[in-house]
Amino acid sequence: MAPERKRSARDYEQALKRQELAAGRALVQALPADGPPRPRDLAAARRVLTQALFELRRLGRDLDQQIEALRSRQGSARPAQARGGGPGELDRFEAVRNAVEEVAERWEGRRDQLSAELDRRQPRQGAPPRQARRTGGEVRSGRGAAPARPARPRSPRSRRSPG
Repeated sequence: MAPERKRSARDYEQALKRQELAAGRALVQALPADGPPRPRDLAAARRVLTQALFELRRLGRDLDQQIEALRSRQGSARPAQARGGGPGELDRFEAVRNAVEEVAERWEGRRDQLSAELDRRQPRQGAPPRQARRTGGEVRSGRGAAPARPARPRSPRSRRSPG
C-alpha cells in the first residue's frame, strides 16, 4: 500500500467545500422544485444529510489525526524547518477543524428539522400501541411474544472473544 500523501490545511478546506457543494446538489435533487415536498421527498433529504454527515465526520477524524501528529511533532525537540511546517500550521488545521464542526452542527440541525417534520406529517404507521393487559398476575402485551429466557445461552461463548 502506498503511503498517504500529507494533506495541508488548504487541502482540508477544499475537501470541506467540495462536501458542502455535493450535499447541496444532492438536496436539490431530493427536493422538488415545484410545490411543497412530500414525506417521501423529506425522507430522501434526510438520507442525503445523514450520508453527508457520515462523510463529514470522516473528514473530521482525518483532520484530528493530522492535528495530533502535528502536536506530537511540535512537542519534539526538532527545529521548525525539520518539521516541515511553520508555527501557524497547527492553528490553520484547528481553524479548519472548527469549520468542519460548525458545518456538522448545522447539518445535524437540518436533519433534526426534517425528522420532526416527517414525524408531524407522517405519524408512525400501523395501529396505535396496545395497552398491556393484566391477566391472572402476569402482564401480557397482546402480541403473543415468547417470554425472556433466564437460562444460559444455547451455544457457549467463543474462547477467542470472551465478550
